[in-house]
Amino acid sequence: MRFFLIPTLLVLWAQEDPIGFGLLLRVHSGAGIGFFGQLKSDLQASNALGKDFRFVPWSTTGGANLDILIGKRLLLAGTLQLQHYDASETERGLARPYALHYGGQIGFALINKNLWLFYPYVGYQVGTYELRYMNYFTEPIYFGRNQEVRPLEKRVYSSALGLAEVGIGLRRFRRGEGLTLMWGVDVGGMLSPSSGQWKASEGPDPDGVSAPRLSGGYLRFSLGFGYVKPRSESGPSPIPAAPLPEEEKPRKKKKTEEVEADTPPPAPSDAPKPKKKQKDEEEED
Repeated sequence: MRFFLIPTLLVLWAQEDPIGFGLLLRVHSGAGIGFFGQLKSDLQASNALGKDFRFVPWSTTGGANLDILIGKRLLLAGTLQLQHYDASETERGLARPYALHYGGQIGFALINKNLWLFYPYVGYQVGTYELRYMNYFTEPIYFGRNQEVRPLEKRVYSSALGLAEVGIGLRRFRRGEGLTLMWGVDVGGMLSPSSGQWKASEGPDPDGVSAPRLSGGYLRFSLGFGYVKPRSESGPSPIPAAPLPEEEKPRKKKKTEEVEADTPPPAPSDAPKPKKKQKDEEEED
């Protein structure tokens, strides 16, 4: 895997045209895996689903994100996430966890080149973690010591639970400027840093069960659209230098000046006449 990933990242790093700003709305869906603390052992009790109970940890995930890319590197996001785990059953009944959370994420773009965006991120969400519990048996089963679930009856137990998240995202944009489509993939993990407290949909809160905990991972695929703007050039554009003065070209002579230059000036009236002509005039007198 790393022999494929490292050359891919190097190729992307060598590209150009980073995106400077982006406002993106996307939906995501994929698969996940979950771990539920001590809940499995609570449901394996003889008065619950029995010792042959096993959790199916796989889930489908879905949700939406609003992402903002600022200054080519900083990525801020608001997120809504749903984990819908597969049903885990025995002949006595069924247990199925759900989790719905919303919160924020912050990331840093390591690669922002040629319409690709690659970034690690961390986040935190708050929301609800639920357990849907149903009795298939002909006798009552229990959740804890005081929550009785009669035959064919269904109960919901819920808890407010926060989730810390860490992941990496890869995005591809159709265009580098203006309105654009985008798609991508996320790989990440989540963990509840503190435990919650079960609340029953009916009757008193469960007693004698472990506090709810949740952790897991996911692989999600995204599809969305948004507005992106390319990076602006750093610094103002340089002022163009003043053009050098052109050498003065020799002035062309006008035609009239040329004619005047070629025509000899007329002789003045009082200029001395030639001697031959002066002699002829004296003889006539």
